Amino acid sequence: MFLISCDRDKLASELPQPSASNTSADVSANANASANAKLENVARALAKSLGENASARGLLKKEALKQFDGDYDVLYAELVKQVPAFGQQMEKTVKTEIEGQVVSGMAPTLRDVPNLNISVPINIDKWDVASYSPLVVFIPAGYNDRVKKQRLKAYDKDGKLHWLDADNAPDFPIIVVGPSERVTVDARGNLQNPKQGSPSDILLPSDPDGGGGGGGGWTPPVSYVRVDKRTEYLKSLWLEDVSEYETYILGKPEIRLQIMAPTGGAGGTSILDVMYTMTRSEIESTWRTNTALFLWDKAVYSNAVGYAWYEQDGGTIADVKLSIGFELLGVKATREVTFKIANDDDRISVSSMHFDFEPSAGGYYTGGTGGIREFRWVLENL
Repeated sequence: MFLISCDRDKLASELPQPSASNTSADVSANANASANAKLENVARALAKSLGENASARGLLKKEALKQFDGDYDVLYAELVKQVPAFGQQMEKTVKTEIEGQVVSGMAPTLRDVPNLNISVPINIDKWDVASYSPLVVFIPAGYNDRVKKQRLKAYDKDGKLHWLDADNAPDFPIIVVGPSERVTVDARGNLQNPKQGSPSDILLPSDPDGGGGGGGGWTPPVSYVRVDKRTEYLKSLWLEDVSEYETYILGKPEIRLQIMAPTGGAGGTSILDVMYTMTRSEIESTWRTNTALFLWDKAVYSNAVGYAWYEQDGGTIADVKLSIGFELLGVKATREVTFKIANDDDRISVSSMHFDFEPSAGGYYTGGTGGIREFRWVLENL
């Protein structure tokens, strides 16, 4: 295993540095100043605290490798619960007067961001915790990874400011602090980890390669023809360039799928709401899922449903409506279904799926806008 033990400052100094003419590219200039000041202080304190505590670095790496939510993430509250002394050190460091402003510890930040997350999104396998203390980046309020050519602030153990290119990943480990993308906060303030879909233990009859996970090319379904009252399976997912939907700073992609039927009450009937997680390289080389989606009974759901694919980033939940033409028990109609998608989520594809729709000649359905943003998925009806 290759471990980084070289001088971090030398590596960081090789990154592009902003000039007076390009500091406007920093997203924090247009974000909430108060929230960003708190997160920036936390990032600076975390860099300093980890720099002084090799055992805390070791624990952070150990916990991140557990991937409790499917990515290399650790909730701040859980970390300090395991090591109270580290939490006390953070409190002391954050309370230190910084640039003439006295802040009041971690409480204000945790009140605003109860799902405060610490992640090691890249190169965790290269991290020698005994000798290397990574730069700590903070995700500013209002950060939009769809905007290209951004620079993000990062701090080293000595409190020195560096700038990271948000589009091009460095070849050394970094630590990122900010709200969790995967653990959300409900209306009562409780933390929620959404349902995740994963490769199935049960092989489909048409899967000669076996198992789930990445690799390989397309495996066309046995039959493109659906039969009523059979189960729809999701066989695989593929993105041309995952960076178009999720920057490396935010780690692995969170591909969310909602399926709605134009039946039932206002807004339709929710059939499925699930999140799929995988590595960045897996989805770019075809991630095999082989998971059941739903049993398609036309007498219950009609002959058409709506699919909404998006990369989850969070934000304020908004209604996304889709008009679906369908037939139910011999009656034809058109109705809107309503998906609940956050305003910061990256929408990949929102479209109707009719019972008699067939995939392309290659055996897949496609979404996105084509080119480097193209998205493909393979279904099977068994």
